Amino acid sequence: MHSKYQPQLSCWREDLRKGVYTTKLALTNNKKLRYANDDYCEFSRQTVGMRTITRSSIIFFSVVLLGIGIGILGMLIYFLLFIDENKVLFTFFIFILIICLQAFSQILLNFVFSPFDCPIRFNRKTGKVYIYDHFILYLGSWSTFIRSPFRAKEITVKEFNWKDIQGVMTSVSAPIASGGMVRNYRIECVVCEPNTTYVIDHFLLDTGSALNYDVWMWINSYMAFSDNNLDAEFMPEEEFSWPIKINWPEEIDKKSKASSLEEYQRIDDEYKKIKED
Repeated sequence: MHSKYQPQLSCWREDLRKGVYTTKLALTNNKKLRYANDDYCEFSRQTVGMRTITRSSIIFFSVVLLGIGIGILGMLIYFLLFIDENKVLFTFFIFILIICLQAFSQILLNFVFSPFDCPIRFNRKTGKVYIYDHFILYLGSWSTFIRSPFRAKEITVKEFNWKDIQGVMTSVSAPIASGGMVRNYRIECVVCEPNTTYVIDHFLLDTGSALNYDVWMWINSYMAFSDNNLDAEFMPEEEFSWPIKINWPEEIDKKSKASSLEEYQRIDDEYKKIKED
């Protein structure tokens, strides 16, 4: 089988239905809901691996490993300069090690500088969706290797129309030492060109080890103003959080909280004039 949304996402599993979901029990938000009112809601996309203590431990061991890698690189350069034999081999190892150190430094600085969460906002009065993203959120792209690791602070904020967004489920399996397989599921949103199934962008909505549509169902019902069956409990606040906080740009913050398309347009016109001046 193939997804009707093309180009198809890697590890695609199924296309999700878009619309109001009705269940006997209240639709849970998996404790991902950061805020909600009659205009907009904000969902967390924080993963378990990004807690403060875990992140601090990863940074410590990453610094140690990075130091070892730099030490090995220095040794290889010394051999290349002062040992006449195997220069081609040393050059190859240096090249591979530099690429690895570049990618590793990107990951390390991502843990240091990325915000404690990369939330997403849904405004049902204007039909707009806002993504707060860190540029290295999706590892595996060429930017991991070719961009300066010191640009790790970069935040990207995108705006989409809800009507152009569709949901898909993807999954990745990996064997475990004790036998069997462990599977991780991801709900991803694809953004299509208006009135088509051609994908022009995509973003992660939720991830977990169990097949779970809760967040997607909750958001669909909320955007359709079907609130009667929604669990509105906010996500629990952590006692400690990472120092790098979420900072929505002022223009986007106002637009995402607009109570009508007219108010949205007024804000848009206001900031266009500011930019022109």
